[in-house]
Amino acid sequence: MATDGKLRFWSLIKRRLIAGLVVVAPVTATIWLLWWIFHLLDGLLGRFIYPVMQRLLPWNVPTPGLGLILLFLILVTAGWAAERAVGSRIVHAWDRLLERIPITKRIYTAANRIVRSVFGKEKRAFNTVVLIEFPSEGRWSIGFLSADAPSFAQEVVPNSVSVFVPTTPNPTTGFLVMVPRAKVIPIAITIDEAFTFILSAGAVAPDGMGVAASIDRPGGLRPVAGVGAGSASG
Repeated sequence: MATDGKLRFWSLIKRRLIAGLVVVAPVTATIWLLWWIFHLLDGLLGRFIYPVMQRLLPWNVPTPGLGLILLFLILVTAGWAAERAVGSRIVHAWDRLLERIPITKRIYTAANRIVRSVFGKEKRAFNTVVLIEFPSEGRWSIGFLSADAPSFAQEVVPNSVSVFVPTTPNPTTGFLVMVPRAKVIPIAITIDEAFTFILSAGAVAPDGMGVAASIDRPGGLRPVAGVGAGSASG
């Protein structure tokens, strides 16, 4: 009887411990990630602001967040200026200057195109979740439809699209695969659900996962960067 009581006691402790982990672990991970992002963004300008404040101000009170606030104000001001005529001309002149410097040309051009495609008004990339046969036939991977494949790939793989296949559990790295449009299967899940599925290594499956309409079929998913029935007909 004493042994059964000990087993029930430890079983209860184990169950409560697992329940506590289920509740606390996601909250802790979220807080840690937000805190890390806050320190990263705040430190971009904070590393210059805080030493100056310590020298100029008579009191030495830590004021975290000033760097983030200043960064926010700079971005808003830069966006406001870029929408004005004078600011727009300055931005274009700055673009032309950086694109003429050999050292910065490739880095700036690539970064500029990536940022504009992801955050700009014309953003269309990575808004469709798909399945493709990768890394070999019969093995399927989740990916994100990015755009039509470039012309050099179209010569080898006609009517192909570019798909980014993220790795698990770190989706910030992955593979860029050019796949024939007919072999790309859109999945009716959101980007957030796909990232959760990838981060959990498949442990957390999206609710109601199913195959969406074909990207070649009129009335199906909205084309991404020319991907769809319109570009397929050409």
